[in-house]
Amino acid sequence: MKRRKAHFVSDLHLFANRSSAPSIHDAIEHALRTSDTFVLGGDIFDFRWSRYRSHEETIEQSLHWLKGLVAINPECRIHYLLGNHDANPAFISALKSLSCDYPQLVHHPHILRLGGTAFLHGDVIDSKIPFSADFHELLDARRAAEELRSRPPGIQHALYDVAVQTRVHRVVANLANSNSKVLGRVTQYLSWAGHGPESGTRKVYFGHTHRSMENVSFQGMQFSNPGAAIKGMDFRIIEVDLDESR
Repeated sequence: MKRRKAHFVSDLHLFANRSSAPSIHDAIEHALRTSDTFVLGGDIFDFRWSRYRSHEETIEQSLHWLKGLVAINPECRIHYLLGNHDANPAFISALKSLSCDYPQLVHHPHILRLGGTAFLHGDVIDSKIPFSADFHELLDARRAAEELRSRPPGIQHALYDVAVQTRVHRVVANLANSNSKVLGRVTQYLSWAGHGPESGTRKVYFGHTHRSMENVSFQGMQFSNPGAAIKGMDFRIIEVDLDESR
């Protein structure tokens, strides 16, 4: 049985004013240096709430950040799962090109399966799209539509900052994402995608909800969530004991 050291992070929301990710960069760098596999679980960048004036500038900064990540440990395989805040079509195109230049960087639009472990962003829980043959296509369209909306004006940024300072966002996240709702929907998705417990999946790592969770048992699997690197929210870098045997 082959075991590899891995780490999982998601929801860094880099370039948004409310992101706390810059303050934990050293911890991310340390985890990467000690990893064989590093999984970025979506919403690593935040195009809608970016402090930069254009998507083009945000994309440029995102690629610069990813190149720096690869340089830290060129031997580490880095998997990038898309989320709903970094599904900008132009960024996805640039990410595909970057993956060609750096083969150790691999991008996944929906799900990553490594042995008995599954990784996903988690926005399947609130997509309100039925699990049918075209689910992924409809999810991609929904993500793209959100990303192509006009950027929020300065007043919305200010209101969002107030919500973060007063921790209203934390209350909303806790109320909107009960364990039974979230884990039920994720389990349904995994089974639909062929990665449910019946396929051998035992551990699931996901983000999106901004609620930290550690090894919560549900329908034969254990679920973990790192939370979100947003001021006032719980967040941690998850170490994964990765069994890559099937």
